[in-house]
Amino acid sequence: MVNRIWADLMGRGLFEPVDDLRATNPASNEPLLKSLGKYFADHDYDIKKLIAVIAKSHVYELSSTATERNIADTQNYSRHYRQRLRAEVLLDAVADITQIPNKFAAMPAGSRSNQIWTHRVSSLFLDTFGRPDPNQDPPCERTTDSTVTQALHMMNAPQIHANIISDNGRLAALAARKELTSDEIVAQLYLLAYSRRPTEEELGICQGIFSQEGMSRRQAAETILWALMNTPEFIIKD
Repeated sequence: MVNRIWADLMGRGLFEPVDDLRATNPASNEPLLKSLGKYFADHDYDIKKLIAVIAKSHVYELSSTATERNIADTQNYSRHYRQRLRAEVLLDAVADITQIPNKFAAMPAGSRSNQIWTHRVSSLFLDTFGRPDPNQDPPCERTTDSTVTQALHMMNAPQIHANIISDNGRLAALAARKELTSDEIVAQLYLLAYSRRPTEEELGICQGIFSQEGMSRRQAAETILWALMNTPEFIIKD
């Protein structure tokens, strides 16, 4: 359990695969694994306390930006290892940003994807982004790899497009607010997608989209948001 929590937070387990605990597959840091295991047991197997002690550590605070000295490191945690957002997190992020809730069979309206009671509930998006496959053994493991299919899905998925262009969505409401300048709309989109404001260069690029002939404010906002959603900064957790 300690190794699973460590892998979720750090991007890689102390031993991989996360359940392959055997003498011939030693941890990259055996003393650390034993110490965390003892801490977990001594604190009544409290997962929140385990997460807290890892999250407060120096190694968790390290930047994911590689340097010449650690760019080749894939197991010693000299930097934070980037992870793709899990399927459910990514789908809920799209719903939150566009303000168009997801719809799932046999689930109440407005349900989030992390509330689905079984992985057999149909969702092309969740399947594409590697949610656990109940037909495989074990049925709880998910695929964390990034694939070409995922990139194509983000660029072409009809449901994502429908969310972005919906008359009842966030972008339609933003574009309709006449008191907002195009710069303010761009800032809102960057805060929604990246939790930061655009740089001067990014703002200039977005202004170029707004100024294109025949481009409405709403179309420009839709174009920009879909572009932001197709970048590593949105899909990858640093």
